[in-house]
Amino acid sequence: MINDNHHFSVFRVTARGLEAQRRALGAATENMANAQTTRTEDGEPYGIKRTVHEMPDGGRHQRFSRLLNAKQGAMQRADTRHMDGPSLRRKLPEQNLGPVTEIEEIQNERLEFDPSHPHADEDGYVRYPDINVLEEMTRMMSANRIYEANLTALEAAKETIKRTLEI
Repeated sequence: MINDNHHFSVFRVTARGLEAQRRALGAATENMANAQTTRTEDGEPYGIKRTVHEMPDGGRHQRFSRLLNAKQGAMQRADTRHMDGPSLRRKLPEQNLGPVTEIEEIQNERLEFDPSHPHADEDGYVRYPDINVLEEMTRMMSANRIYEANLTALEAAKETIKRTLEI
C-alpha cells in the first residue's frame, strides 16, 4: 500500500534534476545572447555564467553503493528473517535528494582591435566576453537532453504509481 512519502521521493529527485537543467539551459542561453556585450551596467564586459551542481550533503549519497554492498554481504552471511537493522531510507535522508545548482560568474575576456568602436580603449582594443558559441550550444543541447531524461523518469514513476493503485 502506498501511504508514506518514501514512494514519492522520485518526484523530489526529478524536480531537483529538472530545476538544475533548467538553470543550466538558462545560463547557456544568456551567455549566447550576451556574446557581443562589451559593457554592462557596471562598465565591465559581460561575465560568463556557469552552473555548478553540488550535492547538499557534500556528496554523501555517492557512498550508497558501498552501503548497499555491505548490506548485501551481510545478507549472504545471515538468514534474512533475522535482519531488522535500520533501513536504507533512514541512512539517506530524503530532504537532500538531488543536486543544488548555483550560478557562478567567470570574468574571462578577449580583446579585439577595433578603434572605431565606442568602447575601444586608448590602444583601439575592445574587451568582449570570451564566449564560444559552439560550446554554449553544446551545453544547451546537453542540458536539454538531461531535462528530457528527467521528464521520462518522472512519467515512468507516475505510471508505476498509477498502476500500483489500480491493483
